[in-house]
Amino acid sequence: MESMRFLQRHFVPGWMASIYFLLKSRSLVSTKANVQLSSYISLGKATKVKPYAVIQTTDGRISIGNNCALNNFVQIATVSGEISIGDWVRIGPNVVILGSSRNFGDRNTLICEQGYTDKGLIIEDDVLIGAGAVILSGCRIGKGAVIGAGSVVNKDVPAYSVVGGVPARIIGERV
Repeated sequence: MESMRFLQRHFVPGWMASIYFLLKSRSLVSTKANVQLSSYISLGKATKVKPYAVIQTTDGRISIGNNCALNNFVQIATVSGEISIGDWVRIGPNVVILGSSRNFGDRNTLICEQGYTDKGLIIEDDVLIGAGAVILSGCRIGKGAVIGAGSVVNKDVPAYSVVGGVPARIIGERV
């Protein structure tokens, strides 16, 4: 299993992944994007993944809905936590979305040996995520929410709210 993931991540050419997702779900994946070919990753119809975006998983499911747009240098990754992204979601450049986080509490054990916490996350429909935002494991972003550029989201975001800052807090509401 470990060798299969290694092959999926490092030896499948971009053009092959691009054709695979075009035929499977009618989504457009740049040949310069790095989308792991895995049964755990699904892209919805008419979703676009721009160059240098990275989508990868170990054992967690990543599902991205219909008509979504992932800009350049977006990173979506998980170990075992599930990441669910709804329809019509717009993700700006350099956004990081994490479904898992590394454990580090025991100072007598190397961090790399402490494993992960896999809470996963949910991003509902019609969400806008600004450039450089970081969405951490365990969050639920409600329908129609807006995440400001450079924000770090570490807790749930209510529907139709506008959040910003580090850590992100509510700064407005969509009318």
